[in-house]
This record gives sequence, C-alpha cells and structure tokens, in this order.
Amino acid sequence: MSNFRVLFWANSNGEKPVAKWVKALKKEDQIYLADIFRDLANDGPLSRPKVFKHLEGDLWEIKDKRSPGPGFRIYFGFNGSDIICLVVHAGSKKSQDRDIELAKKRLKSEV
Repeated sequence: MSNFRVLFWANSNGEKPVAKWVKALKKEDQIYLADIFRDLANDGPLSRPKVFKHLEGDLWEIKDKRSPGPGFRIYFGFNGSDIICLVVHAGSKKSQDRDIELAKKRLKSEV
C-alpha cells in the first residue's frame, strides 16, 4: 500500500479550480471521483491501469472510462508522497494539448 495524499492545486489566491469543478459535478460523478481518488491515495496510479495513464515524467491523467464519448480528464502529478490534481479537462479533445501544457507548468511550480 502506497499511502499518497491527494491534493488540489491552488493558485496564488488560494483558489482550487479542480476542487471547485469536482464540487459542481452531479453527485454520482463526485462519488465516482471519490472512489478514484481513494484508490489513487491508497495504491498509487498503477491500481487502475485503465483509468490512470502515464503521460510523461511525473505527469499522469485520470480518464473517465464509464461510458463512450468524451467524458472528462484530470491531470495530476507527484510531489514527493503528495499527488496534486493540476488541471481538469471535460469533453473537448481540442483543448487537451493546451491543458497538458498547463498541467506541466503547474506541476513545475509545485516541485
């Protein structure tokens, strides 16, 4: 058992955009993500290989695999034993590259 802490990235004003996004989801989606975050904290990203995908370096993504279609992605990275949820991406593949670059920038600021 790995025992990581899952945290949400905060900007310089202390705002946590990913946490805010999660709180605005439907209850069933919040429960789904709570289960994913629990597995991530307890067993690390290898616990759900179909949900957690390694992108590069310390950057990973969580993919919503419950249904066909775009779903959502949450990009996260590691800072020691902390897992930091950096950027959320819902739906459009069009902004995925931009979101990954933003996640890299935010992760770099945390290390």
